[in-house]
Amino acid sequence: MDKSAVDRQIKQMVEFIKQEANEKSQEILTKAEEEFNMEKLRLVEQEKVKVKTEFDRKNKQVEIKKRIDFSNEVNASRLKVLQEREGVLDKVKDAVLQQLVSSGEPSQPAYKEMLTKLILQGLYQLKEDKVVVQVRKSDASVGATAAKDAAATYKKSTGKDCKVDCDTQNFLPDKNDPVKPCAGGCKLMTPDGRISVDNTLNARLNVVLAQKLPDIKILSSGAPPPAPTLTRASSKRHVLTIGRGVTCQECWSRAEKVGAVLRNGGGHVIGRRRGAG
Repeated sequence: MDKSAVDRQIKQMVEFIKQEANEKSQEILTKAEEEFNMEKLRLVEQEKVKVKTEFDRKNKQVEIKKRIDFSNEVNASRLKVLQEREGVLDKVKDAVLQQLVSSGEPSQPAYKEMLTKLILQGLYQLKEDKVVVQVRKSDASVGATAAKDAAATYKKSTGKDCKVDCDTQNFLPDKNDPVKPCAGGCKLMTPDGRISVDNTLNARLNVVLAQKLPDIKILSSGAPPPAPTLTRASSKRHVLTIGRGVTCQECWSRAEKVGAVLRNGGGHVIGRRRGAG
């Protein structure tokens, strides 16, 4: 083989190797680019998930903060209402207490009769053979007479003797006591002091305030809206009358259940069950 043929063959081999190298290089670049794009896509999606998770977390925090703020505002409003209501109750209690102080004067003719009834009521509650009665120091004379009258009435009504003694050593606070003033009345107890009945005017006032608390709430904050009333209009239909300008889902539900005509406080029909006469 001559030299030129060898050169051509070597040249062909070199060209072939270069072509193989270029193809291999292109294949590596293509694969690297694909891997790069895949990794980039993976990272982008991963960051999207992180961003979405962070957004959801912060959005949830904002919602929770809104709920907490709303709850705090509601609680503050309720607390303010309760404080206002307590203020009204205190004013009512002070006003009534002043009247009780006036009626609890020993010089008042009706006070002796009231004190006798309070002692008698305590005797009925205790049902003991011996009872000690405590009164204010200013009521010592009236209290002793009232205790005798109450004991006589108790024996007459029950047929049982009860020795009622007024405590001359320990007295109830005076009406001008700076710590716990007493408007009048009495306190009954057994000789050992284990069982007692507080029948002071202050204690009775607290009982009445507890009983009349719903009425006081209505007077201080207004009456609640009227409840719906259901009346039979005919044998085939009912009329559901509610307060003027008041509509609620409950009224509609009740109207649906009984096949009723729904009227407002003015008597105007504001709804009718389908098929109702």
